[in-house]
Amino acid sequence: MLPEVDERRNRIREDLAPLIRGEIRCDPLTVALYATDGSLYEVAPLGVVTPRDAADVAAVVRFAASERIPLIARGAGSGLAGESLGHGLIIDFSRHMRRIEEIGTNTVRVQPGVVCSQLNRQLRLQGRYFPPDPSNAYVTTIGSMLALDAAGSHSIRIGSTRDHVESVDVVLASGQCATLRREQLSGKGMPLPAGLPAAGSAEAPSATEQPVETLLENLASLLERSQQLIDRWQPPMIRNRCGYYLRGVLSNGSLDMPRLLVGSEGTLALFTAATLHTMPLPAHRGVVLLVFPQLELAVRAVQE
Repeated sequence: MLPEVDERRNRIREDLAPLIRGEIRCDPLTVALYATDGSLYEVAPLGVVTPRDAADVAAVVRFAASERIPLIARGAGSGLAGESLGHGLIIDFSRHMRRIEEIGTNTVRVQPGVVCSQLNRQLRLQGRYFPPDPSNAYVTTIGSMLALDAAGSHSIRIGSTRDHVESVDVVLASGQCATLRREQLSGKGMPLPAGLPAAGSAEAPSATEQPVETLLENLASLLERSQQLIDRWQPPMIRNRCGYYLRGVLSNGSLDMPRLLVGSEGTLALFTAATLHTMPLPAHRGVVLLVFPQLELAVRAVQE
């Protein structure tokens, strides 16, 4: 291992450890463990942070921004495309942030490290369940499902993860904490004044200086101006994971932030909690063999 890499890891550990309640590990064994996931790739990180709460996540984000260190969110590490690998700092949400905080009548509030199957085990005691059913539900975490917009074999009928999210608690790139849901614009989202400095210009405020309300207003305005492009290049489909999912984010005078953030793979914000919609368990189960002459007809029947 290069001496300069070891020196940087030691400095990161010394500087970051006093800022958080969780742990920061940069030892060779931890680095080797987190250099792989369910894919064929191997990428050694600078270190691994295991935050205990949202305040820890915010502190890590601010530190990484000041040091220009990439952050990579990680749940179970079961991804097949190397989503949880990177050369920066891994944030492992599965170690401490795995509490089911509240089970309501139709919703449940969870931290990102909760395993999907464990959540449904608790919900079944209330006669409810969280509908998305990815094939690795016994290991995948809710945070990973949010990041990837996980679906499953029943997604044609019940939709994907983004269709069952009421609100998300996030940490933005600036280190700001926010709770985002479907936001009523009430006059926001109108085209920006012509004299407003362009993003990135010397007169424009940096992203770290903008309050959340300003970010939402600017986002609504951008989506409004780009609606024709969105309609053209992101047509309605049963399943679409290409790029950010912009269709339907701005509609009926509201801005659906969970719809945008779910599936963004940690590039727009880091999830620290989520309030999810639950459904009643089916009253009955049965098996039927149906034969269709064409696959398209079978898909259409499932949707209907």
